[in-house]
Amino acid sequence: MDQADLRIFSRLVADSFLSDEALAREVGLTGKAVRLRRKRMESQGVLAEYGVHPAPEILGRYAVAWRYVGKDWTEDLAPELSKVDDLAYVMSFRPAFHRVVRFATEPETPADPRLARLLGRPLGPLGERWSTPSLRPDRLSRVDWKILEAVVGAPRAPYSVKARRAGVSPRTFRIHQAKLEAAHALECAMILNLEREAGLATYGIWLRVDDSFDAKSVEIPRLWDRPHWTRDPPGVYLLGSADTYFEARELELRLRSLPGVVGADPLIPAGGFFARERFLTWIRGERERRFRPPGSA
Repeated sequence: MDQADLRIFSRLVADSFLSDEALAREVGLTGKAVRLRRKRMESQGVLAEYGVHPAPEILGRYAVAWRYVGKDWTEDLAPELSKVDDLAYVMSFRPAFHRVVRFATEPETPADPRLARLLGRPLGPLGERWSTPSLRPDRLSRVDWKILEAVVGAPRAPYSVKARRAGVSPRTFRIHQAKLEAAHALECAMILNLEREAGLATYGIWLRVDDSFDAKSVEIPRLWDRPHWTRDPPGVYLLGSADTYFEARELELRLRSLPGVVGADPLIPAGGFFARERFLTWIRGERERRFRPPGSA
């Protein structure tokens, strides 16, 4: 992986809907060069999954996030994870840390013992905040639901392909998708694994900090995106690179030990699971329920 790959990678993580042409304009390459680099990262498992999904409220559900620690991620876990019927996705980080999101039918959902058996000891719910969509599910048209299904089914497919699947023109598809994105009705859980790629070793970390933290201490070399600061809770997201994973790990440990750091979470997954078929089933079920002909069973 080189600096051009990192620029493409970071923009896709920030906005998975960017076209190759838009990416090319932002990173200073041709559309063909971006497409070839993106496809190589996909085929090698670096960009493992574009996990585009509707916001939980659109599906009449509640997103509940849990942390688990203790067991390493392996791809053999996916069949067992799929048996947890409300599991939306899992992002696994090194070392042996997992972030699990379930789309539950109730807001208060206890830990599932099957996840503890597969992923390790539960650390408790995360209490994360998601953007609330400005569109209510009952305000979505039949076309909107078809657009949702097409985007979730093939996020990076050309507009012409997705429009054909939804039974609309490419122009209509773009208009409806843009509306859904603007309303925060569509979200993305990128499943990444940068350990699959040779070259620059990357790291990502979110530092939770207190008032004693010195912002100048994050002015370290080889950050490949500017620091992103948060207010509630106070903290900073950092993405950077090193020549080896040993050096990247040393940088992470150094950042964790800075004065004023009260907690640190990894940012770049080393694998994971996304329940695409489950989301498609939920979308189809909601569409059929909402547009069932009067008098039908």
